[in-house]
Amino acid sequence: MKTVSQERAGFAYDKAAKAVKKVDARDFSSFVAGLPAMILQNGLGHTLCFLLAKAADQNNGKYKRDEKHYLAFEAVAGWLSERKMLRFDSSKPTDLINEICRKNSSELMAMQEEALRFLEWFKVMSKMFVEERENAEA
Repeated sequence: MKTVSQERAGFAYDKAAKAVKKVDARDFSSFVAGLPAMILQNGLGHTLCFLLAKAADQNNGKYKRDEKHYLAFEAVAGWLSERKMLRFDSSKPTDLINEICRKNSSELMAMQEEALRFLEWFKVMSKMFVEERENAEA
């Protein structure tokens, strides 16, 4: 049986590995490192809404799913869904924002705490892939 921390680490590893194949690893790692501060300053809902808005392609009404903002959004949303704190349907990502708006304060605080714990792993995993890539290129 795995601990929750092991599950977080495994999920973060998978998401970081996929993300650094789609975007610049160093840029992504640096971007992800700032997300906990953004959550602490603005709240989880605002941060996820910001990420989704930045990933929106205004020209065709879709999301740029291979872009760092969406990849980060998907990782956090996916983890919260994995923990059964939210329902995340990648075909309707805005439903997640609507669901967050309807949560009570204690549920929101629990989700925010879990997102921050997940992001600690996600930051480390993202950085690990930067180091691995740089060592392979040297």
